[in-house]
Amino acid sequence: MMDPRDKKLAKLLVNYSCDIQKDEKILIDYEGAECKPLIKQIIRDVYEAGGKPFVNIRDSEVNREVLLHCDEEQVKFMNEYQLAQMKGMDAYIAVRAGDNASELADVPSEKLNLYSKLLRPVLDYRVNDTKWCILRYPNPSMAQLAGTSQEAFADFFYDVCTLDYEKMSKAMDPLKELLDKTDKVNIKGPGTDLEFSIKGIGAVKCDGKMN
Repeated sequence: MMDPRDKKLAKLLVNYSCDIQKDEKILIDYEGAECKPLIKQIIRDVYEAGGKPFVNIRDSEVNREVLLHCDEEQVKFMNEYQLAQMKGMDAYIAVRAGDNASELADVPSEKLNLYSKLLRPVLDYRVNDTKWCILRYPNPSMAQLAGTSQEAFADFFYDVCTLDYEKMSKAMDPLKELLDKTDKVNIKGPGTDLEFSIKGIGAVKCDGKMN
């Protein structure tokens, strides 16, 4: 059964965060049965926007088994087919609702490093060449990490994730302009007196797009 707030969240992801246009292809990548109603609503909204949805289903338990004994040749081939898939997409939405946030904790670090290093081109293409958004979905695992009840965490999640981000983005413009033209920054407080330059660094609004 879908939480009614998922409808608002799905529309925000599709129409604002990824701004799906007619005939654009979007890869929807999700993990966990609990977020399936949201995924179905995202698919409906993509079609309504005139886009074409494609879906990947992840499972950390299964992925753990692959990673435990993977080798370089295998991971290089993963990169080839995943990169080919990503290059066909205009947008990407990932939703994570795994039961155990630490499922990969006992995978040897050298295997995780190999996986991350060799699949970096997929990540780089997604970040630099598609419209994208990634979020965790409120479930017992997330509530435990937050040290709160699932109901309380869900309320917090939807309050934050269904804000009027377009309105917030416009309100951020004056601060961005100020930061763009600022040279020296001085932070003072009890036991603190820091001064540094941000000249030429530039500011990026984190306003619900590509984050």
